[in-house]
Amino acid sequence: MADTESSATTPAAKGEAKHTAVSPRSGRVRGGLALIFSLIALISGGYLWYMLLYERPDLLATDVVGKLTRIEGEMQELRGAVTSVEQETTALQESSTTIQAGLEGIRKDLLKNRADWAMAEAEQLMVIANHRLQLARDVGSALAALRATDRLLESLADPNLLPVRRTLAREIASLEALERIDIPGMSLRLVQLAEQADRLPLAGAGRAASETVAVSTPANTDWRTSAHDLWQDLKSLVRIRYHSEGQKPLLAPEQHYFLRENLRLMLFGAQNALLQGNVPVYQENLKSAIQWLRDYYDLTSQVTVAALADLEKLATARVVAEMPNIAGSLAALRDVKSRRGST
Repeated sequence: MADTESSATTPAAKGEAKHTAVSPRSGRVRGGLALIFSLIALISGGYLWYMLLYERPDLLATDVVGKLTRIEGEMQELRGAVTSVEQETTALQESSTTIQAGLEGIRKDLLKNRADWAMAEAEQLMVIANHRLQLARDVGSALAALRATDRLLESLADPNLLPVRRTLAREIASLEALERIDIPGMSLRLVQLAEQADRLPLAGAGRAASETVAVSTPANTDWRTSAHDLWQDLKSLVRIRYHSEGQKPLLAPEQHYFLRENLRLMLFGAQNALLQGNVPVYQENLKSAIQWLRDYYDLTSQVTVAALADLEKLATARVVAEMPNIAGSLAALRDVKSRRGST
């Protein structure tokens, strides 16, 4: 038993002995390291003092505390400046917002004013179109004014103007059907023919000249020659003419003025009836003027023939008794303007 106990305690005793042997060695290592670190710190401190004393002695004379105080004051001023800048930036942002709102208001006002100006111009064009159509029966000018109005309203791109443009499209289509009727051109041609009435040659001047008889004096005293010449003169005094119609009597010179004036009045009356759309009076005046040209004017003259051809062409031209009503678009536009003004 004693041997067994001695053998059991022997390893523990050996471990304690080994631990006791290791502990002094680790302590010496730690002490060596501490000494090394102390030496390093001492050398660093010495080098620092060397630098301060010999290399940079001005650093020792520097008022570090004062510099720190000044730096802290400058930092405070900088913070104040930054705060002021932030406040100014906020004020600028607010001013920018205000300016943008003002510009937006100005833009809206300008757009509104532009729309008002455009609508006023469109209304004026519509009034011109109505006047040209109803007073002068000028389809071309009225159609041009309505087309310009439609382009102007299209540029506004306003949905409220769509009913106006629909009515305008119907009126333009109705005028396009009459565009080929040149009422102003026909009116001007009638005025030219009326002014030309004084230069148209009257009939009868050539007939009166052809009926004059020249009496020749016989140059030969021979009775046979004289008898022959006398017989020829007698034959020339008598002429037999055959006419399918009765010969128109010659007018007295004092009646020529009234004839020309009556023809001029007929042509001006036809022009007035044309502008008023009075088709029966227009055609009756042209019919009378054509008949007067055929009865009293020289139909062998080229001037008379050309005037007669123009009158016959005008008499067969298409004339519209009543122009279409184009006042609907004008009333619709005025209604839109009144509703815009009330809002």
